[in-house]
Amino acid sequence: MDILEVGELDPEDRSAMIWLGWHLEGEAKILHASYRKNPETKNNTVPEFPKVLRKFCVPFINDDKLWTEFQAIRQTQNGRTKPIQQVANKIKQLQILLPKISNWQC
Repeated sequence: MDILEVGELDPEDRSAMIWLGWHLEGEAKILHASYRKNPETKNNTVPEFPKVLRKFCVPFINDDKLWTEFQAIRQTQNGRTKPIQQVANKIKQLQILLPKISNWQC
């Protein structure tokens, strides 16, 4: 939020939300674009977006044992082994890009 003040942008203004999208990369940029296209969230402003980003990036699990078990899961694809978190993030990213796919189809 400090950088918005330096640029004299009002966080509640839609132009600040557009400006934010210019500075994001990768999955965060895809999430931002989807957030702005969604009829339920397209009029939201910058202060609401970090909550959505946090839910997308930070696991909701606080139990260390369960989190360790999750991180230990691996999937092999084309002879390469990947942590399941990378696979899950890729699935979520593709789900965002293909909005006609619902949670139950993934």
